Amino acid sequence: MSCIFAYTVCLFVLRGDNNSMSDDKVYSALIIDSDDKNLDVLSDYLEAAGLSVMTVPDGESALDVLGNTDYNFDVVFLDWAMVGISGLAVTQQVRSDARIKDLPIIMQTNKASDQERLKCSEAGADFYLSKPFDEGTFLAALESTIPSASLG
Repeated sequence: MSCIFAYTVCLFVLRGDNNSMSDDKVYSALIIDSDDKNLDVLSDYLEAAGLSVMTVPDGESALDVLGNTDYNFDVVFLDWAMVGISGLAVTQQVRSDARIKDLPIIMQTNKASDQERLKCSEAGADFYLSKPFDEGTFLAALESTIPSASLG
């Protein structure tokens, strides 16, 4: 329930007081998670807030999508623990690709130690969010991720 609450707070902020972004741009998010329920919940909420959303279930699929020049995402929500290529490995590969190296990545995980946070930072993630998310940290990550949008 805590994670769902955090997602709801996120969407309220994205909608803002006037229920619109600061410009006409449609913001897009790629969600990478091996848990179908997490994909569905976050996708539903972000789409309701007006974002264009694509979901993929694993790191291999994520790298395929991110390598495709037809897609241009504003933010990536990435689970650390996945079968196959981990979220850390996906992050490292994104950071080594000149075309997408600046793409904001919000790592989501149940891991919460300082050592794990350091690993995430060293891999190149912009934000590290422990599940359940702390409201202030979550909102700060979103506000920094899409600075040109009106986030309230």
